[in-house]
Amino acid sequence: MKILAFDTSNQPLTVSLAEHNSVKNVFTTNVARNHSIQLLPAIRDIVAAENWTLQDIDRVVVAQGPGSFTGLRIGVTVAKVLADTLGAELCGVSSLAILAEQVKADGLVVPLFNARNRNVFAGVYQNGVSIFTESHQPITNLFAFLEAKDEPITFLGDTSEFSDEMQTLFGERAKILSPEESLPDGVGIVTLGLQETPTENIQDFNPNYLRKTQAELNWIAAHPGEDKPENYVFEI
Repeated sequence: MKILAFDTSNQPLTVSLAEHNSVKNVFTTNVARNHSIQLLPAIRDIVAAENWTLQDIDRVVVAQGPGSFTGLRIGVTVAKVLADTLGAELCGVSSLAILAEQVKADGLVVPLFNARNRNVFAGVYQNGVSIFTESHQPITNLFAFLEAKDEPITFLGDTSEFSDEMQTLFGERAKILSPEESLPDGVGIVTLGLQETPTENIQDFNPNYLRKTQAELNWIAAHPGEDKPENYVFEI
């Protein structure tokens, strides 16, 4: 099985090619540019570098969220179009789980993305198993959950804003990876993508934002009592 996997969920862009469970090539950039400009050329170049064609791809794996709304829309749209056009399988994996997968450490692994105003997208993993449902919530809720545990903790992702607080709360229990040390390695997404069951209906595949977009919130505010996504999409 030949796999094309990519992650556009945040500022870093990662594109991987794998055959079965062997990663053949990885392209990664952390330059702050529009993924709508970068993604397709990156796919084209990495496929050509392996002397593959797009028609060789059997499965497309994409980071489904959470993360940047714009980045997720770009990644998911490209993945759907490619899978549909090529007749390939389509799988979505958690952007947080991708980071957790690449950390081999005892104790708890906590990937997080800064969602502003002291809110985060976060999960908690132990031995590769989620023990804290991925969610969008105040950082204090996440810390309260971790304070009730005894294990060492590895934080990764958007840690910069919270690193001092993490160190104060958890002391020697905490290992805090910087954002640079947390860049997706292109391997975790392939590993998770191989474990996923392909989506049955490509057209119904959507980003997993873990919270409503501002446009949805504005629409709901203008339509009290009508919190129905299908109405929002139809009317917009």
